[in-house]
Amino acid sequence: MASTVSAADSAGASEKEIVARAYRKVMAGKDLTKNERRAVKRHEKEQEERLRWKFYETIPQKHWAKLSGRQAKVINEQAQRYGIPFSGATVNLPAVARAIHDFLAANAVKLAEDDDPLLQGGGSPALERYREEKAALARLDRLERERTLVPRDEIREGLGLLASMLRGVGETLQRQFGPVAGEILNEVLDEMDREIIRRVGDANGSLEDSDGY
Repeated sequence: MASTVSAADSAGASEKEIVARAYRKVMAGKDLTKNERRAVKRHEKEQEERLRWKFYETIPQKHWAKLSGRQAKVINEQAQRYGIPFSGATVNLPAVARAIHDFLAANAVKLAEDDDPLLQGGGSPALERYREEKAALARLDRLERERTLVPRDEIREGLGLLASMLRGVGETLQRQFGPVAGEILNEVLDEMDREIIRRVGDANGSLEDSDGY
């Protein structure tokens, strides 16, 4: 069975051939065409990107020590204490970046307490309630940053758009099957509007009941 070559593979092979030909022309002291110059520029940019990520993942620890202004002994102690992976002979920068941000997220409340003078002192009921509110706000902020928490305005806008589309369908149903079909759908849409307000609030953000989301 004859093997097939995808368009992407064919284009990649053609690009490599153009680059190889261009380098041979450079070695021979010949001028490059506009297409060859572009191909060489793309190739060198891709090579630079690959090398950059390779260097990111293999930074010598002595370079990290120089960048951080810390001795290797201190770096190793911090790695063990805080779980940041920069204690080896080489440092994987992407892994370190993830570990640092995971550490900050996991300790957001405690770090906020250190900066908040209102959180200093004993464990009074008022202080405990304040801490709980701070923790809730930190959690909401984290969820929003992770795109797990969606603002009410976005939900309401999306549901409102869906309702408008369905009302257009209702008009079509009414023309084809009579007013009863349109009335039934409009009743359902009115109930949807009430449910949207109950769940996510009206345009002013107020809810119909006190246990809304």
